Amino acid sequence: MPQKHRILALVFHEFENLDLFGPMGAIIPGSDYYTLELVNVHNLPSPNGLESSIKNGIGIMPNMTLTQALEDTKPFSTLFIPGGLSMMHFLEDAILLEKIGQLVLRAPTVFTVCTGSLILAATGVLDGRGATCNKQLFDEVTPKYPRVIWKKKARWVTDGKYLTASGVTAGIDAGFAFVARTYVAPEDRDDRPEIIAEGQGDNESFARNYDSEKAIKYARHVARMVEHCWNEDPGNDPFAVTSA
Repeated sequence: MPQKHRILALVFHEFENLDLFGPMGAIIPGSDYYTLELVNVHNLPSPNGLESSIKNGIGIMPNMTLTQALEDTKPFSTLFIPGGLSMMHFLEDAILLEKIGQLVLRAPTVFTVCTGSLILAATGVLDGRGATCNKQLFDEVTPKYPRVIWKKKARWVTDGKYLTASGVTAGIDAGFAFVARTYVAPEDRDDRPEIIAEGQGDNESFARNYDSEKAIKYARHVARMVEHCWNEDPGNDPFAVTSA
């Protein structure tokens, strides 16, 4: 089977829709390389899962439960974690954090948006690493995780295999940055299955046959296609001033 980049995205009751659909609007369009599967952290299978992931009347149909994702032996390439105020109580759920942490360790790349980075911080994997999160909650929540090197002025931060985006629409810019560091052009793909080792930790992992020039060119092409002015500089962050 041709080389693919499989994304598992966590979803939960009243997650922030744009945190998920914004970046995926950058990643998925026109591509036969990326695939997306939704994982319900509430462990409710569909159709009940539809009811557990609604925000402002918008429902989604998860592909699997968290338990099923943990039992799935099929390799995946990226774990995606959106944010939303409704996930704040997850930060006190040690059992849930341990399960999510298992997926984090298996993932070659982890991409979070908004308060999704707090879940990573709560698992301890961001200790000693740079990260960012929602500006509106930054001063309130980041002191709870003092071992993380929090960066307030940043649309997104990349450290090792972790890509953390700031509030909501910053995830769109980070989505294109994600494409620029993960996309493999059709002519460079092969039929060998991806090999992902359990517990490979925090090291950054590039896809086989990855070519940075081709990936960046493709990311810019998609940005033009969806008529988005991609801010390619993560340090160009005017919202760090307005939220101070």
